[in-house]
Amino acid sequence: MKYQNRFPDPARTRLGLALAGCALSALITLSASAADDKPDIDRHADELLKRMGDSLGQAKFFSVSAEVWQDIQLSSGQRIQAGRTIALQVRRPNRLRAEVHSPRRNRELIYDGTAITLFNRAQNFYGTVHASGSLDEAMDIASERFGIAMPLEDFLRSDPHKDLLQKVTSAADIGPVTVMGVACEHLAFAQDNIDWQVWIENGARPGPRKFVITYKDELDSPQYTAIFSNWDFATKLPDFVFKFEPPPGASKIKVKEMKAENQSHKTEAK
Repeated sequence: MKYQNRFPDPARTRLGLALAGCALSALITLSASAADDKPDIDRHADELLKRMGDSLGQAKFFSVSAEVWQDIQLSSGQRIQAGRTIALQVRRPNRLRAEVHSPRRNRELIYDGTAITLFNRAQNFYGTVHASGSLDEAMDIASERFGIAMPLEDFLRSDPHKDLLQKVTSAADIGPVTVMGVACEHLAFAQDNIDWQVWIENGARPGPRKFVITYKDELDSPQYTAIFSNWDFATKLPDFVFKFEPPPGASKIKVKEMKAENQSHKTEAK
């Protein structure tokens, strides 16, 4: 910093002090505001989520099943829960196969390192989106250009801990609990529009066993619940697992590019 007047005028000095006082007051206010805005993250909760994220992000390959339950509202206004199952197979850095099954859905999503294929088995048609790079990059292309959300995307990222904590304002370790007979630690997180919880398995492989999102900005705060099972970090996944072969009679359709918009959980938010 350069000083232009070694001996300033007294009037200017008084004015400068007054302005300095105002600036200091504003700085203190801003500092206090910044402190208030700082996320309230429980250290133990952060450490557990980091361990889970490292376990998933550093795994060369894994398979897992999930049972998903989601609150939806009928045209009559009645609220019900709709369920589906998801089977995921991941091989890093650039392979994914996801199968979604429900009474109304029978769909597959496959990424082979060069393209993402969406297959509707019930109606026997498919579409392909050209993509390359890591799984993270492919998921970004699918979401931003085509509005395609990957099932349980947060847990497929190369750094789930970083991805999950992006907008978190508070985090707490609720304590030990059992999920489907598996000893876990229950963590709770808050964001502006959602609350979410994750139950992380204790032990050498701290994977998620349950995941719940509560949408606070929607009427009656509907929830999305995923219960994980059959984690497998040992079985290798060869190339043919991620290769799509159209079945006989399958029709190919064009997947239209679109500007990504904020999708509600009513599609496939997580």
